[in-house]
Amino acid sequence: MSVVNPSRDARASQLAKLYRSHCKALLRFLGRKVGQTDASDLAHEAFLRIAHAEHGQTRLHNERAFLFQIAANLVVDHKRAQLRRSRILTAVEVDDLLTVADETPSPERLAQSRCELQALDAALRELPFRRAEAFRLSRIEGLTHASIADRLGVSLRTVEAEIRMALDHCADRLRSVRVPD
Repeated sequence: MSVVNPSRDARASQLAKLYRSHCKALLRFLGRKVGQTDASDLAHEAFLRIAHAEHGQTRLHNERAFLFQIAANLVVDHKRAQLRRSRILTAVEVDDLLTVADETPSPERLAQSRCELQALDAALRELPFRRAEAFRLSRIEGLTHASIADRLGVSLRTVEAEIRMALDHCADRLRSVRVPD
């Protein structure tokens, strides 16, 4: 037969009384803070912590205030945990990140681009000075046709013609370098 410990029974009775008196109010308080789904779990945890605190023989002056303070602290912990969980990527998000296409050009494409650049350089060296200069000022420096005409001392029509002829010449040279896909 087990020996009945009166102080232990008194603590259990006091905890049961605290539960009966404040459980509904505590559930309403927690429900407003975290929602009804998690409120009962947090209330249960709050009463467990009260039970452990009483185990330490600490005499509480205002058990209700202590209970609600524990519950408020649990709410803070709960919200921090939710925030941590929200920062963790889901499996779908990880898969999405892993399936992002690599936009780095392939070695073949890099080699092709180098060939095209060398061909363009050679094509520009084949052009007469004024045509090459009009092309460079337009396409590389970004100047307007009017400002190129002023700089080169020619008409606007001449600049347009020189740039058109330079583009045609470069396009012809690049067509011979391109490898079909």
